[in-house]
Amino acid sequence: MNRLVILGSGTALPDADRENSCYVWGDESALLMLDCGGSPYRQMIAYGLEPHNLRAIFISHNHPDHLMGLPALLLHLWLIKYAHELIVFGNQSAMQTAQAVVAAAALGEHAIQPRFISLPDAGGAVELPLDLGVRMQAAPTRHSRPTLALRLDADDVPGLVYGADSGPCAELVALARGAHTLIHECTVSEPYESHSTPEQAGAAARAAGVQRLILTHYSPIWTAPEAEVLARVAAEYAGETRIAHDGEVYRMR
Repeated sequence: MNRLVILGSGTALPDADRENSCYVWGDESALLMLDCGGSPYRQMIAYGLEPHNLRAIFISHNHPDHLMGLPALLLHLWLIKYAHELIVFGNQSAMQTAQAVVAAAALGEHAIQPRFISLPDAGGAVELPLDLGVRMQAAPTRHSRPTLALRLDADDVPGLVYGADSGPCAELVALARGAHTLIHECTVSEPYESHSTPEQAGAAARAAGVQRLILTHYSPIWTAPEAEVLARVAAEYAGETRIAHDGEVYRMR
């Protein structure tokens, strides 16, 4: 279970080739979605993922670009006769908003009914009533509303950390320390309290000692052109750096 598929790598305002935040981790038997922006069902089938294998969705916070795909996804799973219990988990405000959005869609019987699980804003070990083959740990980030990052570890796979949305954050660095891959946002070109610049993402990766940095929540329009971003990161971090593109697949080895 060591595959990460990028379904949406864009900012709150998607580009023509970058959808809102959405990622899938796992193998063919069990998939975990990290945030649920854009059109998750279409993105899954477009990039070769089987929606029947989805088992859980982590929602980092309650901004629309991270959860507004949920009602449509529940409808689409119902239409394909999805037969599992789906777990949706995140902090309390994310779960409250997610449930309110689903209720407002008034789908009634035409949607699967997930099980919502709230996590503490302070993070900690994550225990779910299903085995995804990974150990999960959450930690708060520095954002404009309560937000959690999530770390995934398995015995045979080095750690993956999804940093969600965040400005420079000691808790996120601590969560990522020693991991193989850090998915870190790179939204802004100039320092901004609740988002990160290329230099700040690179500094976080260096401080955490990760082997690879994947930059996401990115737009060449709002941040900077890709070549400039990579050069600015390199001033802080000497490890492998990639800018995420929708449809890419990453392995943790």
